[in-house]
Amino acid sequence: MLPSKKMEQAFLAIIEEAEKLQKKDLPEKAAKRVKTIISIAKHQSDIRGMEGSCCHAHGEKQAVSCCK
Repeated sequence: MLPSKKMEQAFLAIIEEAEKLQKKDLPEKAAKRVKTIISIAKHQSDIRGMEGSCCHAHGEKQAVSCCK
């Protein structure tokens, strides 16, 4: 498994390439998929850049497995 910093950089590269695709004239279905890829990659990049913090809100009855 790659360290978090390398994973974060990999997701940033995915975002960069997907944003290049957004500038192309794509069919509506493909454009929607590229937008989804960017959204997922940004979320993952944000999570990996959080330096020991958890990205989830905590409620009384919620248990989130990534938070310790």
